[in-house]
Amino acid sequence: MNYLGLLGEYPTKRLLSDVEIDRKLDRKKSIATTPAHQLSTIKINSSFIEIVDKYFFWKGFFSIFALSIIFIMFFMVIGSFLAAYSTDEGLSGAIGILMFVSILATSFIVFFSYRLKKESFAYTHYPIRLNRKTRIVHVFRINGSVLSVPWDEVFFCIAPCGKGDWEIQGHVLDKDKKTVLETFAFSEGAGSKLESEKLKHYWEFVRRYMEEGPASVIDGITGYLPISDRRETFIFGFHRMRFTVGAAPLILQIPILVLNTLIYPARWFAMRTSKIPMWPKEIEDQCPVEENDPYARDYRNNPA
Repeated sequence: MNYLGLLGEYPTKRLLSDVEIDRKLDRKKSIATTPAHQLSTIKINSSFIEIVDKYFFWKGFFSIFALSIIFIMFFMVIGSFLAAYSTDEGLSGAIGILMFVSILATSFIVFFSYRLKKESFAYTHYPIRLNRKTRIVHVFRINGSVLSVPWDEVFFCIAPCGKGDWEIQGHVLDKDKKTVLETFAFSEGAGSKLESEKLKHYWEFVRRYMEEGPASVIDGITGYLPISDRRETFIFGFHRMRFTVGAAPLILQIPILVLNTLIYPARWFAMRTSKIPMWPKEIEDQCPVEENDPYARDYRNNPA
């Protein structure tokens, strides 16, 4: 998992790095690989495809950590007062220690409460809509605003994103075509430079839709995320987290399954306290779906 862009901002007002230039992705050049949608598709039709953000699949992981710290600090304060009250001196004899513990705990509670709001009490997901007819990419930002940028002007590349992780990034460049003004990322990530080659499968999925149309990718989509107008159900969310188990090495599957089971309540909390993102009317007006569109699909087309 990688929270760059959510808990920390992507670096901007900087020049493209040598790595980004070296690993640039060409919109017009087909890669000899099988496109893979990685269960990231929300809906597809002849006008646009809507995919989920990179934080969606791990939603809840940071919340369980933040909530644990908040509860530990809260009970630390309560425990300190009870312990001091039970002594012969009472509260007056331990006022210095109590003040220190209270200030320390309060600092942690405030800090992690603020950070918690980055994942919970936010949005259920941050969709990316790629309109192949207008050739515009619409990105739902963390703050609820929308970035709209021409597909042909985005600098796409496979880039490192800290802690050894790699992802497919889209950079909005200044007029000099070298300075990064804003960055967004697709959902699929890799844990090493070697594994980052596999990201080309997902890039090819997105690229082919935009350059060749829905017919080139739709048969490879096995299911759609039921999140465009609703929060995920308890059962769906649990099964979606279990999907990560099957993709992991056999030796790691049981630990990951146990971890997911422990973390899922926090995911449910994060989803239930978050709002469903809604595209502005002007963007919906730019993305009409034709009646009887043979390529129109969403969660209602999922296998029973």
